[in-house]
Amino acid sequence: MGDETCLKKNKKKRLNRRKEENKGTNISDLPNALICEILSNLPTKEAIRTSVLSKHWRHQWKNIYKFELKEESHDRRENFKDFIKRLLRGCNNSLSLKKFCLSCEVGEDAALINIWLTAFISSGIEELILDFESVTEQLYFPEGVFNSPTLKKFHLSMPFALILPLNYNFKNLKELTLKHVVFQDGPSTQQLFSSCRSLQDMTLVDCNWMNVGTVCICSPSLQSLTIREWNDDDEEQEEEEEENGRNQPPSQCQIVIIGSKLKTFSYDGDMANHYFFYCTGSVVNASVCIRAWQSSLENAFFVFKMLKAFPSVEKLSITDAAIETLCHAPCLIQHLPRFNKLTELQVQTDMPMNFPCAAFITILRNSPCLQTLEFDNKGIYAAEEGDGAGALSIPACFGSHLKKITIHGFSGNSLELNAIKYLLRTMPVLEEFNIYSSAYVVNSVGGVDRLEDLYNKIIAFPRASQDCDVYLE
Repeated sequence: MGDETCLKKNKKKRLNRRKEENKGTNISDLPNALICEILSNLPTKEAIRTSVLSKHWRHQWKNIYKFELKEESHDRRENFKDFIKRLLRGCNNSLSLKKFCLSCEVGEDAALINIWLTAFISSGIEELILDFESVTEQLYFPEGVFNSPTLKKFHLSMPFALILPLNYNFKNLKELTLKHVVFQDGPSTQQLFSSCRSLQDMTLVDCNWMNVGTVCICSPSLQSLTIREWNDDDEEQEEEEEENGRNQPPSQCQIVIIGSKLKTFSYDGDMANHYFFYCTGSVVNASVCIRAWQSSLENAFFVFKMLKAFPSVEKLSITDAAIETLCHAPCLIQHLPRFNKLTELQVQTDMPMNFPCAAFITILRNSPCLQTLEFDNKGIYAAEEGDGAGALSIPACFGSHLKKITIHGFSGNSLELNAIKYLLRTMPVLEEFNIYSSAYVVNSVGGVDRLEDLYNKIIAFPRASQDCDVYLE
């Protein structure tokens, strides 16, 4: 009897010990602040579904500080609209969001979208991301957004006119992204950029500047500026405009950029507008991507001005189209700036590039400290061994600093081999030569054997650096 009583006591102790060990692991016992943090980092639909976990969790989703509402996450548009309707009803105007993301088509629902914007965007908003498509009517944002002292990040993609209130001030905005926005006129656009006194990062993608004329981007805190402006490739629209006699070249905007603290600048486009740079010598990372080369002196001067604006750049990315455009203006090539701090140069090639062209050799010659050179996508060629590059003089960096070369898109023809042979025999400090073959070579019949033959041929080329490792993949 005594043994039985002892066993019961021991069993009870074990059960109590297990309860103590498991105490705190119940999700209902988690602190509300932690629950809020967990739910705020879930997709909004999933966060709301946690209301079925327990009574304690039933209304916890109403306290989250981030909503992401994306039409693409719903099977049908009506389901998306119904979800938001139920969401607003459940919130009962009790939301206090810090981050809000809305991505959807507008279509005929502009009035409904305006209601959503008013309901979800609070005065304490910190991050606002809006992506709209098929906009045919004006959208209006709560006026409090444009004077919010808490707003730090604003992303707006909207192929329609951006109408701002008369008085606003993005005094604490750090990051601004505008995509496909139609700027209303010069004064309102200038006011927009001038109001962002604390802005550090600005991205402008395919915006419509035709109504602006002239504008100045001069935020005193701006550190990164990205601009993309691609011309529309809508052939049907061009044909219609020709028939109606409206096929006039779009008016170009004059964009002045003043950036005493600017560190990163990226341009990707078709030279649709005019750019003027002042106090941009602080830029250390620059990208000049022209999509298609053009032979006019005006376009060559466009590229020249951009390169001239960044004399202290340390990392530069440039397209073969930009280099080819410069080649049609010999009078500008001889005035290209020296890049005394440039250590990394990447050339983005849409077609195999003639390596020893005058503009490119001059850029190399003006970069005495260059250490890394990369040809991305389509690689390089030389019509003959060196193709007259010697007549342009071997760049100083070849003999003193250049240690790594990478070539992508190698197909193994004789012209490419000429370029590789020239590079190997003119670089005494080269340590690494990486060659990545094109998918066509690898996937073709006998591709592996051909790569091995090419590798054996390349490593047999004379090399100025005996310590150089050559890789072919």
